Amino acid sequence: MTRQNEAGKIHLRSRPVPNCLICGQPGRRLYDNLADRSFQAPGRWGFLLCENPDCGLAWLDPQPIPEDLAAAYTGYYTHDQPAPGPDWLRHFLETAQRAYLARRFGYPPGPAGRWGGLGCAVWSALARLHPGGPDELDSVAMYLPAPSRPARLLDVGCGSGVHLARMQQLGWSVEGVEVDPQAVATARARGVPVRLGTLEEQHYPDASFDAVFSAHVLEHVHDPAGLLRECARVLRPSGQLVLLTPNLESHGHRRFGPAWLNLDPPRHLYLFSPRTLRRLAEQAGLKIRVLRSTARTAWVYGALSRAIQKRGRAEMRELGRPAALLNGLFYQLQLRWRLRSDPMCGDELLLVAQPSSGRGDVS
Repeated sequence: MTRQNEAGKIHLRSRPVPNCLICGQPGRRLYDNLADRSFQAPGRWGFLLCENPDCGLAWLDPQPIPEDLAAAYTGYYTHDQPAPGPDWLRHFLETAQRAYLARRFGYPPGPAGRWGGLGCAVWSALARLHPGGPDELDSVAMYLPAPSRPARLLDVGCGSGVHLARMQQLGWSVEGVEVDPQAVATARARGVPVRLGTLEEQHYPDASFDAVFSAHVLEHVHDPAGLLRECARVLRPSGQLVLLTPNLESHGHRRFGPAWLNLDPPRHLYLFSPRTLRRLAEQAGLKIRVLRSTARTAWVYGALSRAIQKRGRAEMRELGRPAALLNGLFYQLQLRWRLRSDPMCGDELLLVAQPSSGRGDVS
C-alpha cells in the first residue's frame, strides 16, 4: 500500500532506474527536481536521457514503484470525460465529422447523408477547417477504415469510454481495458463493455481483435515493451495496432524544455522519439506501416506548457479561459505550419503497425 508520512500525507515510494530500457546503457541527467504540475502527486522527480547516441530514450528517474503508482492519478482527467460544449455545437461537430469520415474512411455519413453527395462534401469541407487538421479528424475514428464485416476493436487505456462509444456507433464491436475503477464505472454507465485491470491481466486468447487502439498509455507503464508484445499477440494476423504517445523530439519539447506538459512527472515513465518507438515496436514483433508526428490536440500542449512556464502549474480547467484558448490555437496553427518542413516535430507520435507475420488491412 502507499505509505503516508508523519503529517498524514501520501508518500510515493520510488526506485532508481539508472539504465535504458531499450539498450541497457546508462542515462545522463536531463531534468531534475520536477514536481507534479497538473495534479497533486507528491515528490520530486527527474528524467534521464540515454547516453547511447544511437538510442535516445528518456525515462523518469526515480520511478514510483508499481504498487504506489495509482496514487499519482488522484483527480486524473480520465475519471470522467464529458462530451464538451452545448448540444447545438456537439450536433454541428458530429454532422461535419461524420461527413468527413464517410469520405475519408467509408463510414455511414450520418446526418449529412440526408443532403446527398453534395451536402456530404460541403459538411466534410467544413470539418477540414478544424485547427488540428486531418489528424484531429482521423482520430475521431481512431485512424481506422470502416470494416466491411463484423470486426472487434480493443481500446487499451480507454478512460471513461467516450471514444469507444463513438466507435460503437460507427459499427465496431468494441471492448475496453482500463486500470482506473472510476473511469471503468463511467464507461459501463455509457453502455461500453470495459474490463478493469491491465491488458496482460485479461488473458485474451491469441488473435482476438481486428484492431487495437491505445492513446497516451505506453508512456505510463513500467514495461512498455511488454505492452506492445501483448498488443501484437491479441491482434489477428491482418489486424492493426494504432498507438499515440508524446514525441520527445517535438517542437514543443524544444520550445518549453522542463515546462513541457508531456513530461508529466511522475505519471510519464518513458518518453519516446521516433527512433526509439520504432525500435521498441520492431522488438515486440510489429511491422510498422506508419510512424510520424501529429499536431492533434497540440492546442492543449501549447496552452498548458505556457502556463507551466509562467506559473509552475497548469490544470485542465484553464483550457476554458479565452486567453488559454487563443494561445493554444495559435500554437497549434504554428505547429501545423512547421510540420510542412519538419514532419517529425509534432508533440505526438502516431504509430500504425501490424503483427510482423500478418498481411493486409482490416477489411
